[in-house]
Amino acid sequence: MKRCIAVLVMTVLVPAWAMAGGTEPTTADLMAEIQALKARVAELEAQVAKKDVKTTAGREIDHADKHILHKAEVEPLFEAAGFEIGAGVTFIVQGTPNANNAGGDEDSRFDGSWTAEIEIQKAFGDFGLAYVLFEPGQGDCLGNDLALFSPANYDASDTGANPTVTEFWYEHYLFDEQVTITGGKIHIPNYMDNNEYANNENTQFISGMFRNSDAIDFPDDNGLGLRVQLAPKDLEPVVMDLMWTEENADWNAISDHPFLGAQLNFMPAKAFDYDEDMWAGNYRVYYWYNGADHTRFKDAEKTKERNQGFGVSWDQKLGEVFGAFGRFNWADGRVSTIEYEWSTGLQMTGLYWGREQDIFGVGVGQAIPSDQYGDAGNPHDNETHIETYYSFKVNDHLAFSPDFQVIWDPNGVGNENDGDNDTIFIYGMRAHVGF
Repeated sequence: MKRCIAVLVMTVLVPAWAMAGGTEPTTADLMAEIQALKARVAELEAQVAKKDVKTTAGREIDHADKHILHKAEVEPLFEAAGFEIGAGVTFIVQGTPNANNAGGDEDSRFDGSWTAEIEIQKAFGDFGLAYVLFEPGQGDCLGNDLALFSPANYDASDTGANPTVTEFWYEHYLFDEQVTITGGKIHIPNYMDNNEYANNENTQFISGMFRNSDAIDFPDDNGLGLRVQLAPKDLEPVVMDLMWTEENADWNAISDHPFLGAQLNFMPAKAFDYDEDMWAGNYRVYYWYNGADHTRFKDAEKTKERNQGFGVSWDQKLGEVFGAFGRFNWADGRVSTIEYEWSTGLQMTGLYWGREQDIFGVGVGQAIPSDQYGDAGNPHDNETHIETYYSFKVNDHLAFSPDFQVIWDPNGVGNENDGDNDTIFIYGMRAHVGF
């Protein structure tokens, strides 16, 4: 570029001075003209680059049915606007020799599912964040083939591969992030019953029991909601979340049937100044209220009953390799199928065999039906789950996880007179790609 400018000066500017009858330009004159030319060239280059981006993006968008936007072409557009984009895809296949809800003479099944998470967010300085999540998926895996209190595959969500908007919210930070306000289309389990080692069906346990408690009467879907988090710096080990959302997520009469919740999280490592890399932990206690109409099991005329419950969820790091977790929950047994549920388990990394990014997990839990559900003529033995998985990390973007589950007294059937009470064995494989 400098050579081009020098040639331009020698071949254009100097002869121009001579033709105009001027004196030979001084060094200062030449330097002033060079600086002006450099500024003009930089301006033209910026305009050309901007035009190239628009042209390339326009070409791809015009042929959207045949082309996929290339990352190298899309990223500059998002970065220029301050957006961040990420995605992940989870593939799961599961089989069982005893599909207790399959019907017919053949009990064995082997099914699959996939889901994707496409996230777009934009930060507004240090005071706010906007977020949208699309979650297409296909297949329900063994969902329709198994009758269970707690599903064997929490991830399965068949949208017909259509990219539904599952979350869309804005978050605002106040008082140096001591107060966080989140409003929009929100997912309540993001703020209640959390757990470090059993809260992500894409990378941890697959079954519903170890994702969130089945005793919590969560809203039917993600609806209009509001969440406020209080994290005072003078009480750093304590964080409180308060939440409200419409229960049926239909965006009509939004105040008639609310879901309300409150959660308090205590972090002992912060309280007692322990090394968080070795001893980080969370001990959560929460209460919830579901304002939708419920019918009592033993009095069918009472159809406008409300539901409520409470629970605890804890996770504790045990050195650099191990971590433990547990949950216990209660709900109103007059209207809730599951009155109590508990689960506990252990996670460890593969550090001892030179695979520190690998994860091994094992969990056990029970869904305990209410007595009134049983008195209404339903099978009500305790459904017991054991699940174990090993996440083998291939690289920073890909992990494979063989997964095995055993379920006793499925759907509360502990007596063969009540139905198929065979123990269910489930074998599966999960692949998760994140980018």
